[in-house]
Amino acid sequence: MHGFVDELVTHLFVSLWVVIPRSLGAMLALALLSACANEAAVAPTTVADAVPATETTVEIAPTTTQPEATTTTTTTTTVPVTTTTVLDIACIKTTTCQYANLVGVDFSRLKLDFVDFSVAQMAGASFVGTNLTNSIFIRTDLSAVNFEGATLKNVDFTAAILDQASFKGANLEGAVLCDVDLETVLDLTKEQLDKVKKFKTRGKVYCP
Repeated sequence: MHGFVDELVTHLFVSLWVVIPRSLGAMLALALLSACANEAAVAPTTVADAVPATETTVEIAPTTTQPEATTTTTTTTTVPVTTTTVLDIACIKTTTCQYANLVGVDFSRLKLDFVDFSVAQMAGASFVGTNLTNSIFIRTDLSAVNFEGATLKNVDFTAAILDQASFKGANLEGAVLCDVDLETVLDLTKEQLDKVKKFKTRGKVYCP
């Protein structure tokens, strides 16, 4: 009986010795299979996954649109310079221009007979070829006035200012040159002076 028990124990021990390694091997195999299964479940990593995507930002410089330059053409009308006014020049129509401001006005080749220019301001005016028969220039400022070729028959220049006034070729027949300074008059010949009256005609009253 004792020998049977010993043989049974020995047999169990041998069986366990054989079974345990096999069990351990099976367990190890199962562990390996489980690990492989987990690794297979993970999605394969691609090159694109391995290299992080680089986000490229392109900055666009803001464009400023400049307004087109506009060219403005300004038309300027130049008004001739004159020292007279409309009212002063209009006096010619009434033949009454006493005290008028007619400085620098061009009266060339007009018919201005019997016009009264007494005490008018007419410096620098032009009477080239003008007919001034019987007109009056008493105490008128005629400085630098051009009477070239003008008809000055019976014109009264009493006390007029004739500084630098030109009488080239003018007809002074019967003109009154009384109380005037002929020293500064231009282009006045002896033939012209021979036709000039030195005194007022009415009542033959001499100049004061």
